[in-house]
Amino acid sequence: MDKKTKIKCPHCGEMTFLREKKNFGDSFAVQEVKYFCMFCGGEAEPPREEKSPGKSDAALDKFSKMLGGEEKVKKFSLGFADGESRFCLHCVNYIKHPFTSRCGLSLKEIEATDSCENFRKKE
Repeated sequence: MDKKTKIKCPHCGEMTFLREKKNFGDSFAVQEVKYFCMFCGGEAEPPREEKSPGKSDAALDKFSKMLGGEEKVKKFSLGFADGESRFCLHCVNYIKHPFTSRCGLSLKEIEATDSCENFRKKE
C-alpha cells in the first residue's frame, strides 16, 4: 500500500490517510495487518493498488514525438546475446583479489567491467 494514498473514511466521511497496525505472532512474524483512519480511528479497508501503464512505453512515446518521428524508438542494446558479455569478470584470465584485480595475461590492474580482445569465457 502506498502511504501517500488518501481515501474517504467509511466512518467519519473525511478524506484521510490510513494508519497501519501489524499484529505479530509468537515467532515475530506478521500475522495480520489492519488499517485505521487517522482522524476517527475507525477500521478501514486498505485501498486497492492500481497499476499505472508502463512508464517506459509512455516515455518512449513522448521521446519519439519530441524527435518528430511516429515510429517507436528502439531500446538500446549492447549487441550481445542474452547471457553473453565480454566483461573481464567472466574471463578465464581474470584474477580476483580483494584489493586489486588483475589480468592473468598482461598483469595490469583491471576492473570487473573492463573488456579486451583476448577475452576467453570461463567454462
